[in-house]
Amino acid sequence: MELRLEFDHLFGNEKKEEVIFYLKKLSKKTNEEIIGFLTTPNLPDYHNFFSNPAIQLDINRRIAQYLFGNKIEGNVKLVSREGSLQLAETILVNKIELIENNQNPEDRDSEELNLFKAILIINGNINRNVNLTLDTTEDNIEKIAEVFVALKFSSADLGLYEDVSFELLKLAFATSYRFQSLIAFLSSKEELRYLLDDFCIYFKQDNSAALQKQVDYLIVQILRFRENNSYKYKVEDEEAAKFLDSLCGDEIITEADFLRLRNHPLYKIDDFTYAIIDPFFVLDKFTKSLKFSLKESYNRQNNYKDSDGRFFSWFNKEFSEEFLMKNLLDNIFYKKYFIKANTNVGEESKPDYYVRYDKNIFLFEYKDVLIRKETKVSGNIELILGVLKKKFLFDPADHRAVGIGQLINHIKAIAADNFPFDDKINLEKNNNVYPILLLSDRLLEIPGINYILNKWFRENLDQGGSKLKVKNLCVLDIDTLIFLEQYLKRKDGNFRNLLDEHVAKMDKKAKGYGDTLQKFQVNIIKQLSKQLSPFTGRISKDYFDPKNFVARFEYLVNNNTNS
Repeated sequence: MELRLEFDHLFGNEKKEEVIFYLKKLSKKTNEEIIGFLTTPNLPDYHNFFSNPAIQLDINRRIAQYLFGNKIEGNVKLVSREGSLQLAETILVNKIELIENNQNPEDRDSEELNLFKAILIINGNINRNVNLTLDTTEDNIEKIAEVFVALKFSSADLGLYEDVSFELLKLAFATSYRFQSLIAFLSSKEELRYLLDDFCIYFKQDNSAALQKQVDYLIVQILRFRENNSYKYKVEDEEAAKFLDSLCGDEIITEADFLRLRNHPLYKIDDFTYAIIDPFFVLDKFTKSLKFSLKESYNRQNNYKDSDGRFFSWFNKEFSEEFLMKNLLDNIFYKKYFIKANTNVGEESKPDYYVRYDKNIFLFEYKDVLIRKETKVSGNIELILGVLKKKFLFDPADHRAVGIGQLINHIKAIAADNFPFDDKINLEKNNNVYPILLLSDRLLEIPGINYILNKWFRENLDQGGSKLKVKNLCVLDIDTLIFLEQYLKRKDGNFRNLLDEHVAKMDKKAKGYGDTLQKFQVNIIKQLSKQLSPFTGRISKDYFDPKNFVARFEYLVNNNTNS
């Protein structure tokens, strides 16, 4: 069990104020440094937060008293990723008072204590928002999966991973790949050139080649800063400064899901120095956040209202599915003996991607969806599940199967020998069918989602007397596939083996142990987390050759050498 410390735990006899009250007591320098510092690894924790030994000793004593008095075992946490973002957001919202007009003198002891209290206040707010309990009985896994989803859905893409550095590496590589693909797509047709031009104007660059270089260079710096426990980005080149300026915001407001921080993930300290507010937000700026900027250009070009949503339907189909996904999967399944969907029988009811090799059939449905921020941060499991059913099972508004529902229809068509996209399937064989829901980003790569969606898949799949051996549903995100591309190409069985391993671990039942109830609960929650882990959570660094990273970014070094 992990306890997130809050104000009432340690200062119960003291009047609790709003976060801004404590931040007003900090100097300009401290407030400004907090913005980026709390995104770095190796942060101080409750036991080494204070420079003054006497203050640190007093805090340690308060924590020990609280833990002993409440019979609490397990880990104690002070700084959380979500809390750090809330703190940065609060400072930027109140930038004029806390930074620009701040005349407070620097006072190390006072500032450290007031910052500590501000963090505790934020922790208390987060604790109240996730005040759900787990019934850790081993036969209640469905309920536990739902609780995991309710707890983690709002922060699914905030970088809350067991190995943050590895996830950042994966996202960095995939971001460069996807950004390059988007430029190639927009360059492929003359009628799309206006989007590419607006694209370059938005990022203050003269052309797409210069823009790609700026993006890739920033991506590499993000990883380097993570390794060096740094957050300040200093540039000397004017073009680079103009590009980075496009990622900064003059006015930040408090908004659900940190939308303003996502859109402006850098803070400008001076003319050539920038603080990284959040590395994941910086990378997302060039993929999912970018769609909203493209939407403005698209609607303006087509004389659509700002509220018109036709752009997303067009973008999701033409770029995400037909260009990005198809090119990636064609590269993975490139060998001539892989059987692909017949393209001469029309598009109606066609899988988003289909491939057969021997007795193994892989069915893909790709979804690039938006989930409203109100749903994302609600913590309401019924609301979340209702939205997921509409997005990934059946859309009642359009009276049509989507995602999982489409996969089920494909499987039924194959079983009934009514699948025109591959009429060479020998149904007398015991064919393995791998249903795959492929998603555009990592939002659903959290514990419990795959388990719940697979349960819906199984509940709605009626195989009758079919000989098809239908595997459990696997939920994957496209960033993970991009990251694994070369590994999957290396050997025909690699993709199938990864899917089989994921399903086997998802089916393996957790068993608790421990000589006290608290130890039993801690251990079974760990095992349940592994059982309910998303596909990406089972991916090892060993599947990625560092040479692939070097190959993608080495042109930056070559260009600098030649210039």
